[in-house]
Amino acid sequence: MEVSAKDFNIWIRGHWAIENSLHYVKDVTLKEDDSKIISWNAPQNKSLILNFGLNILRKNGYTNIARGIRLIANDIPLLYSMILE
Repeated sequence: MEVSAKDFNIWIRGHWAIENSLHYVKDVTLKEDDSKIISWNAPQNKSLILNFGLNILRKNGYTNIARGIRLIANDIPLLYSMILE
């Protein structure tokens, strides 16, 4: 299967968009790689919860995840309203 350089470039950029929008946020902002949670299904469960939180923030227009976390961290009514939308 031959792929043109242009199509290959589009594929690579698409891959890096995923890397930058998800993995970078989870690794740097949420420090997922530094986690000491290693037993049973706990790492997968933690990752699922983090993904859930990221999706809630992004759905509500937060592009800077760290700032979004700081803004809603102590505002439980705001968090509930974001989840129930």
